[in-house]
Amino acid sequence: MTDDKPKAHRAPSEMDLRVSARLKVARRAAGLTLVELAGRLGLSHQQLQKYEQGKNRISAGLLYSIASELGMSLAVFFESAQAPLETPAARARRQAGHIISRIPDAEMDRVVRVLKALCD
Repeated sequence: MTDDKPKAHRAPSEMDLRVSARLKVARRAAGLTLVELAGRLGLSHQQLQKYEQGKNRISAGLLYSIASELGMSLAVFFESAQAPLETPAARARRQAGHIISRIPDAEMDRVVRVLKALCD
């Protein structure tokens, strides 16, 4: 027996819209275009845009894939839309700063030489 009733379309919740907004911010923070991220996820850029605009809801599995692709925690998507994102590079810079602050003064010349060599 088939059910001919149309499926009820549920409007996106406040949390759905928050996740959508954070997706766009996270993608941009990672320096990726819609086309680039969509390609990595096996989606069309139009579909990804619908997710970012909150027109389509994002499944848990897809959200996990997006977070993995962006190198971010799933928790990022549930924070306030105004909360700043910390990209993996920004996190590494912050951690490096903490580590460098603990290096004895006598070793700082060597550290600077190593850092300069990495930049060349």
